[in-house]
Amino acid sequence: MFCVCLRQICGSYFYMIYMKISDEGLWELCLKGDMRAFRELYCRFYALLRNYGIKLLPDKSLVEDCVQDIFIKLIQNHETLSPTVNVKGYLLKTLRHKLYDTIEKNRKMEDISLYEDTFQTDELFSRISLDTTEADERVKLLMKALTKLSPHQREIIYLYYVNGLGHDEIAEILGINYQSSKNLLSRTLSKLRRWFSLDALIMGGIHYVLFPMLT
Repeated sequence: MFCVCLRQICGSYFYMIYMKISDEGLWELCLKGDMRAFRELYCRFYALLRNYGIKLLPDKSLVEDCVQDIFIKLIQNHETLSPTVNVKGYLLKTLRHKLYDTIEKNRKMEDISLYEDTFQTDELFSRISLDTTEADERVKLLMKALTKLSPHQREIIYLYYVNGLGHDEIAEILGINYQSSKNLLSRTLSKLRRWFSLDALIMGGIHYVLFPMLT
């Protein structure tokens, strides 16, 4: 809603043009201090950043403040930004670091920590159609398997399959190298397959059709 209002206030003609510009093209304009480009970048990535941040830290208000803060910093420091970045990966990484820094500063005052409970996985199931009882059981078993993963394992599933990021982008966000990202995902999927198969066997040997990620 905020972004829609921005476009209405600032002129729909200009924003129709900016909406057609690629992420990289917008970034180049941002380097020059183009405020319309910054507004479009904010509108384009706000929901993604907010959803990712809330999965890291279940404090919506704090996450929303952090998202706004990183865009303010981008505007203030636009002349020193790197000209060649993967925009989505860069913003996710920046938010992740911002959340960590914010938590560290407030740790003594508030009982908050990243990954306090779990890296939420509800969105992993948003595209599944639960038409039958058998489908319900599949989801229950897979959800149970996902809860056994470590927070970082759940995070890489989210980044790779929900957000569609490549290993180069994930490696940058998590602060690891390309091969480590591939290895982490491979180990995670192996655990999911093993746990899922075991639970399915306990449930009576039902043959389940898993997510593409598990095939």
